[in-house]
Amino acid sequence: MRLSEGQRLVRMQYVSKEVSEALVSQITKGFGIDVNIIFGDIDIVADTPVEGIVAISDDEPVRIDAALNYLRQRNIAAEVLKEG
Repeated sequence: MRLSEGQRLVRMQYVSKEVSEALVSQITKGFGIDVNIIFGDIDIVADTPVEGIVAISDDEPVRIDAALNYLRQRNIAAEVLKEG
């Protein structure tokens, strides 16, 4: 996958019982970044949904970093897979 300059391919994974609001909505509204979901999945582990999203974030690196730090503080695994 080829990314444009400033884009990041990010994987987010979380247990849905810990996330009460819409994840993408929070970071797009709260940090003003564009997020394009390209893949999502749900697995059931011990009767608990574990969800994952792979998305492309497109904005200033400082804003993307702030959003990723916010997610990590909420116990959501956020990993940059690739940078453009």
